[in-house]
Formats: sequence, C-alpha cells, structure tokens
Amino acid sequence: MSINEPTLTDIIRARERISPYVHKTPLVRSETFSKMTENEIYLKLENFQKTGSFKVRGALNKLMTTERKDLENGVITASAGNHAQGVAYAAMTLGVKATVVMPKWASEAKVNATKSYGAEVVLYGANFDEAAEKARIMSDQLGMLYVPAFDDDHVIAGQGTIGLEILEDEPSIDYVVVPVGGGGLISGIALACQGKAQVVGVESEAFPSIHDALMGKTPSFGNTIADGIAVKKPSQRTLTYIKKYVKDITLVRDDEIAKAVFLLMERQKIIAEPAGAVGLAALLSGDLKLSGKRVVVLISGGNVDLHLLSRIIDHALLDMGRLLIINFVAPDRPGVLSIAVSTIAEVGGNIIHIQHERESRDVPIGYSKVKIWIEVPDPSASQEIIKKLSPIFPSVAKG
Repeated sequence: MSINEPTLTDIIRARERISPYVHKTPLVRSETFSKMTENEIYLKLENFQKTGSFKVRGALNKLMTTERKDLENGVITASAGNHAQGVAYAAMTLGVKATVVMPKWASEAKVNATKSYGAEVVLYGANFDEAAEKARIMSDQLGMLYVPAFDDDHVIAGQGTIGLEILEDEPSIDYVVVPVGGGGLISGIALACQGKAQVVGVESEAFPSIHDALMGKTPSFGNTIADGIAVKKPSQRTLTYIKKYVKDITLVRDDEIAKAVFLLMERQKIIAEPAGAVGLAALLSGDLKLSGKRVVVLISGGNVDLHLLSRIIDHALLDMGRLLIINFVAPDRPGVLSIAVSTIAEVGGNIIHIQHERESRDVPIGYSKVKIWIEVPDPSASQEIIKKLSPIFPSVAKG
C-alpha cells in the first residue's frame, strides 16, 4: 500500500476541482442542542449534499485526478448505500460509464437511486465483502477503475473539503464531531482542520473497528441501525491518519442514535440517516463529554429507508415515554372496552391502535386479550393510565 498523505494544498485544490459540481452545505447553529448539551452547537448538513451524503466529494475528486485514458473502460465500485450513489453521480457528471456491485439484499430504493444516476447495478453476494470481491474481479477482467470508499488519498482529500467549509464559516470552532466507518471522512476533515480544531470520531458500539484497533483490541461485531458506518475492516491508511490527527473515538448505542435521529426531525426539521446522526447522539447521551465548547456536529447523510424511519420514531417515542403500549385480559362482553377507552381519555391519552384477540390458547374462554397503543403527553401520564386501569383490569402491564 502506498500512502501519500494529502496536504492542506491538496485539499484546497480538491475543493477548487469539485466545487462546480457539489453544494457548499449549510452550517447552522442549533439553539435547542446548544441548551441540551451545554455547548454551542453547529450542524454541518451534508444530508443536503448532492445524492444526500458527503460521499460525492471524494468520488468526484478521485475521478477528476485520474487520467482520462484510465477512465475509458469506466469505473466500478461496491457499496450498499451512499458510496454507490456518490460514484454513480460523479461518473455521470464526467461522462464516464459506472458499474456498482451491490449485495443481493440491497434495498430497492437504493438500487433505483443508484440507477437513476446512470450506473449499471450488479446484484451479487450475501454481504458487502462478497460484493466487493466481485467488483475487484470485474475491475481486473474489464480494465475498469476501482473506486475505493475510503482507502484512497484522493478520496480522503475530497472529503476533507468539508473541513475547509467549516473553518471558512466558523473559524473559531473548538471541536468537530464526525461519524466514523472506514475512516476516510474523518481522516480528510482532521487533515484539513489540524492545528485549528480538535476532531473527534464516533462509531456504533456494534462496529467499534477503529476504536478497538487504536486500543489494540480485537473487535466483536453486532447489529446496528447505523449501517452506513458498519465497517469491519478500516484500512491501514485511515488508521495512520486517525492516530496522527484525531483526538479521540467514542462509541454510541442504537437507542441513543435513534433518539438523535428523532430529535433532529422533531426539533430541527432535519432528516438524517442513523449513521449521519451518531455525532449528535454522542453529545446528547453524554458519551462524548464536552462543556462550554464551540462544536460542529457533522450530519453526514440523509438517505434513510422510510420503513426504518418509522420504526425509529416509534422506538424513540417509547424510550422517551411519549408512546405507551399496554396489554391486559378483559371479559369479552359489550361495554368493557369502552371503560378502558374512557379511562385512557381522562388522563389525556390518545389511542392510535387497538388489537383485540379471542382465539389465542392462553386466553380463557369468555375473555379477550387486548393490546392498545397510546400517545401520551409525558411519562407521568403513562403511570397514571396504568394506575387507573389496574383495579379494573388487574393483568394490565406495559407491552
């Protein structure tokens, strides 16, 4: 592997190169999150970027620094998400043929989005590693340029243009908080910000690849809603840059990520994908302990599946005590259910769904199992509903 560390000049030139084709994304101060974290919080909104994420910056810089003859056979990459769309858009912009290998389970929405930028999509493999291996084989066989997601200095320099924009808009920032998957994004931003702001990375607790590598540990992996940063194997290149220029890497849980996604929607009217919201999650949860600082939080993308978004909203409402689900067994006769409904209404609960079941083996003959979903104004209303229903339906419990 050849490492040719990008300089500040390289990043400045990358910005000059790609700026006609990308947005300079907004940097907005959040009064809400400033109060909640006791810092001065600014959100760098790469979810408003072309293709909905930062990835297009690195892809464009990679292709624009490649000799035209090396692009004649087209470019190829492997991705199940944002990198696929970034490469497809970059290739379309420059009039280059693009092929993207995606795992067979890739969502139809992401496949269609990638195709909409003119790329050919090849579905192959049960996971990303198998798709990536297929892409490299096709690259060798067909003479196509393989575009890495993060293990490339031109890609890293392209991502570093975000750092230049941040410092241009707010020169006196103390910290920049960045989502971390393979490490290309944080490497570029850290190189751009060195000597001017501290850079901190955030990974999913289920994919602590870089966090554990820096600590000399062998990571174990789980499942996460932040699939955009679910990377098992960072490159030696990005690890080298992170060791030199990044202050710290912290970890967050999925419930913290879900809450951050929800609060971005509710309080800032911003849709972020889970991977894009991990920096805010770390600050809100206290996993990243900062106080009285000027902090830029990078929202790295907004390409979230709507079905997943719906589940995130429900999970966050339950976690915050604003959605209550109860179960109880009740006599199966007229008027009984109306007692429960009236009791819930008295406390200010709004019923959004009722499930009524008689046929289950664990329900006595003459009774029904009832499950009710209720919107509540605050956690105390949940407690009051259960307290009032308990004398009438002794089996009532949160479900």
